[in-house]
Amino acid sequence: MSTSSEYTGRYELQEPLSQGSRAEVWKAFDIQTRQYVAIKFLYADLREDPDFAVRFQREAPIIASLHHPNIVRYHDFFISQPPGVGSGAASIVMDYVDGGTLGDYIRNTSRQGKFPTASEIIRLFTSIGAALEYAHQRGGIHGQLKPTNILLDKLNVTRNLMGEPILTDFATARLMATTVSSSGGQWSGLPLYMSPEQIRNAPLDARSDVYSLGIILYEICTGTPPFPGNDPATIMAQHLNTIPASPVLINPAVPPALVTIIMRSIAKDPALRFPSVSAMIAELAQGEQQVAISPIPVNVGTAQLAVDANLPTILSSEHPTHLTPPPGMSSSSALPTSLPGVSGFSFASGPASSPGIVGISQPRVSLTPGGPPTPMPTVFAPGQVLTTGPSVLPMAAPPQPAPPPRKARPRGLRAVVAILLAVLVVGVGLATYLAVRSASSSSTANAPVIVGHAYFVSSGLLSSNPETVQGITDELEIRLENVPQPPAGKSYYGWLLNAKSLEWLPIPLGPLTVKNGTLVDFYAGDAQHSNLLATNSRFLITVGDIASPPTSPDAASLVYYAAFPEVLHPFGTEQFSLYDHIRHLLSNDPKVQAAGMSGGLDIWLYRNTEKILEWAGSARDATLPGSRNLPLVRRQLTRIIDYLDGIAYAQRDLPGQPLLVNQTIARIGLLTFDPVNQNPPGYLYHMDKHLHEISVLPETTDTQKKLTLQIDQGINAVNAWDLQIRTDVLKLLQMNDAQLIGSLNLLDEVATLANDAFVGQINPLGQVTYGVTQIHYASQALATFDVRACQASNPCPALV
Repeated sequence: MSTSSEYTGRYELQEPLSQGSRAEVWKAFDIQTRQYVAIKFLYADLREDPDFAVRFQREAPIIASLHHPNIVRYHDFFISQPPGVGSGAASIVMDYVDGGTLGDYIRNTSRQGKFPTASEIIRLFTSIGAALEYAHQRGGIHGQLKPTNILLDKLNVTRNLMGEPILTDFATARLMATTVSSSGGQWSGLPLYMSPEQIRNAPLDARSDVYSLGIILYEICTGTPPFPGNDPATIMAQHLNTIPASPVLINPAVPPALVTIIMRSIAKDPALRFPSVSAMIAELAQGEQQVAISPIPVNVGTAQLAVDANLPTILSSEHPTHLTPPPGMSSSSALPTSLPGVSGFSFASGPASSPGIVGISQPRVSLTPGGPPTPMPTVFAPGQVLTTGPSVLPMAAPPQPAPPPRKARPRGLRAVVAILLAVLVVGVGLATYLAVRSASSSSTANAPVIVGHAYFVSSGLLSSNPETVQGITDELEIRLENVPQPPAGKSYYGWLLNAKSLEWLPIPLGPLTVKNGTLVDFYAGDAQHSNLLATNSRFLITVGDIASPPTSPDAASLVYYAAFPEVLHPFGTEQFSLYDHIRHLLSNDPKVQAAGMSGGLDIWLYRNTEKILEWAGSARDATLPGSRNLPLVRRQLTRIIDYLDGIAYAQRDLPGQPLLVNQTIARIGLLTFDPVNQNPPGYLYHMDKHLHEISVLPETTDTQKKLTLQIDQGINAVNAWDLQIRTDVLKLLQMNDAQLIGSLNLLDEVATLANDAFVGQINPLGQVTYGVTQIHYASQALATFDVRACQASNPCPALV
């Protein structure tokens, strides 16, 4: 097969199309039909595997019987073995498809940051899914689904402009049936798309192809498979044990509704995935049928969005004081009349409208340092319109009752609304994040002029190990305006500097370039994706020789400077600075660390809320006819309680029920039941305490105060939705099987509320109530350096 003149019977080989260690594909000319075909040669050692010929004869008719527009047509099968040679080649003759592969398309688009639009993705995967479903209904499992096995027919672009997808290599894995090993086993190349059950050599069904299709969907939305690498053993171990980073942490423009579909498709347990490809595609197809989905932007930094002008301007910063524990829980003997650890403030108590849970269901007051509490209206409720008051403190208003549960929307409409909402609310969340870069943070008229910003971001390459903080706030972006060119022979150099309490270990960011007065740069961090915010509180720019770059910053060459204040203030029994509060939110919180995990409060709020969304959707779908699995419904609902309550309170809510989630992660719940004795408190309450402190510190900038307000309002809304989820789930868990089957509306309400908590909500006026997605971006924006020039009237502080 080394020359174009070689024949295999009726087929003249033309050119190689692909080649691997166990197979190769050639373009060939069929001299009988006078048409081009593709021939795949599978190499087998017939002495070591004498059953190969039997398998080949058994599987070939099944493959040949597949006739679908999106499955390549197979024409001929034969085995050739030269005399006296133990090895042979099984040949499969199929249509020749003129075009590249989906792998080529991904390399030229998503991996370059040029993401397809959501509608293009939906159409592409609808075609692929239709072919897979057709095969599954006829007893065929692909078993080796990956982008290079999906051809794109460039002669058929009616539906998909990149070319209509054509699936190849059905059942090749079974034909070559080899035990999986650390070297990749039956998988050709790296096992990037292999399902966990394939790695375990367990029986396969349609859900294995669902997993592989979900991995491909993940890659096309982010530009990377969830478990990249060059070591097959490591990749396979991750398929078995590692929870991948959410796609939205890699590409923030991925609609949350699409994130949910991806994460459910690639669940480790086949029972937690979509029961069929058709069920998976149905969730995608509903969006295309009824709405026009906006493109996924290539560069979120170019978004032209503004902070919602209707957001209020004062943080609702107090905490409830009257808590009635839910049934089965003991009441706290003493309730606080002031926020623990915050001196100079008092709180007005009031009746609780949602017993037992700390959060937005409680009456609140607004506080003035040194003055009496000022009553505020009941905290922001889901769907409530936020308005900007004309004065610093809003006028007193009577408490308003919590909103009644919303009527569950039909599933199709819910999916459409979720996708529409995703496009808008992610944009608004990003708008808050982006607007902070250009907003002036000056609190006084005489403050030095801010020339730009540097801000921490997360790469999204997060380790699933709860003991690490890799991939969180591990990058830094810099943008300064009106920067003069450095002197001849000189260059600007950027540095990150440790907190003053730590050892002198500056991180060099390298030379910085100025173009037309604008300095824009990006520091991607180190190879380990170390958390930069955890130890670095200062950013500076020096001037140094181009020929002899500096190895360390010095005060004499310092030209621009920024720092997070490190002045300590009382907080409970400890003292924290503004920098400490930001680190606890985003980088590493001591209470989280004491529970056996690492990371800030924000990332765990994000991860756990996303998991509740996945479980709520699968619990609802597992009651539908054709896929009914009531034990799975109960397990998923129990997992939701585990994450909402945390271990201690979940055991009170569900006595005798074993914990079904990771015990370490479940040590901290989302909700707080006893703010005095619950240690650590739930993530929502804990974040709110830090936001309260940030809002009143004298070092906090105006921009940061506005951000804390927006985050706080979102936390209030999420807390209310989580409260209702908890109420509904506990009610469902008390039902017998017949009642559970008849409670689709309540299960749909749980799924809708979980979607609101993660994605947010839009009221009829188009105003956005933050969900956890927007809270995540706004929290990251708190870690923004205000960069100022060093001048005679504004000398830069000492470096040590």
